[in-house]
Amino acid sequence: MSEVSQLIEKSVEGETLTRGEIAQLLALRDGGACREMYRAADEWKRRLWADRVTYVVNLNLNPTNVCVQHCGFCNFRRSDGDAGSYRMTLDDCLQHIAARLHYGITEVTIQSGLDSKTPVEFYFALLREIKNAFPRLHIHAYSPEEIAFLGDRTGESYRKIIERLKASGLGSMPGTAAEILVDDVRRRLCGEKVMTAEWCEIVETAHRAGVRTTSTMMYGHIETVEDRAAHLLRLLDVQRRTGGFTEFIQLPFVAARAPIAIKRGLQSPETVEAMNVIAVARLLFRDELPHIQAIAWVKRGLDEAVQSLHCGADDLGGTLIEERITRAAGADFGGYVPASELCARITEENLRPVQRNTLYEILESHPSQAQSVLGNTTNNEAPLQQSVVE
Repeated sequence: MSEVSQLIEKSVEGETLTRGEIAQLLALRDGGACREMYRAADEWKRRLWADRVTYVVNLNLNPTNVCVQHCGFCNFRRSDGDAGSYRMTLDDCLQHIAARLHYGITEVTIQSGLDSKTPVEFYFALLREIKNAFPRLHIHAYSPEEIAFLGDRTGESYRKIIERLKASGLGSMPGTAAEILVDDVRRRLCGEKVMTAEWCEIVETAHRAGVRTTSTMMYGHIETVEDRAAHLLRLLDVQRRTGGFTEFIQLPFVAARAPIAIKRGLQSPETVEAMNVIAVARLLFRDELPHIQAIAWVKRGLDEAVQSLHCGADDLGGTLIEERITRAAGADFGGYVPASELCARITEENLRPVQRNTLYEILESHPSQAQSVLGNTTNNEAPLQQSVVE
């Protein structure tokens, strides 16, 4: 039995792979060994979800691109007063959403630059105004870095801030700003951001407050495969303590206009690297973190995203209406894919498309009309729970 076969067998038997073993699988380049790993990951996925592939109809809202930080991978940020810098008002944000209701959105995702001139109250007021105007929309907002930014500005604990945001209408949080959860890498890539322990503290605080988050990894820049392995194990450790991650999202580095890529001559990761991350995540997380999103189509295109559905991914992500941040980094795959196209591509792979909401609850009747997010209804979100195999 080959080493790869032994590691696959270890996963099948329910053992946790070590950092070295994970790195070994992530580094695979031999075609036969990679195919063996992809088949094993696909089998794990089918054991959990059969032929089902989910997607969500979501809208992006980025109230400002003004940011006090200078991350090496970001070309979205602007300094105050720069050409192209902007700040949206509350009315601007509401109009942005209202003008796109016809897409049948169920979720609005909110992330912004860290702007010291945006009043703290704006963060809370925005949630309240959205919830009042569009009661059935799920608000997926504010990364751990934004929570830390609010903590610095208010002096309040993370728990207090998250509870206040939840009371204002927050449904869940994006687990972005994780990049690579290895402090040496973070210092060189995004040294102004919170370090690993603090990122984990914020997401665990959110989970314990009843606010679920995604988990992410942005890779393919200055980190090693050993760093990627450490990151994945860190996410698994958090999940075992709280169970609060809804999914794992891998974010391949987009080098085209990233400052650190231009400075160092870095390239975006190869396709095999991206497929390996999907497969290894499935073999590591199994049913403990059961939802793994396909390679982000906005970064790599739908062809790669669909291919990864056969390597362990069970979710094709969202429609990403009005995506700006990745496009600013140089990705050229557009800022929106209609739900009908996502469904068609899933079906072409002999898989079954199913619309979900943010918390992976299956939508029996697809809310494809604008009225699905309008009207008088309760502001309470559905219970926080994992979907089960149908």
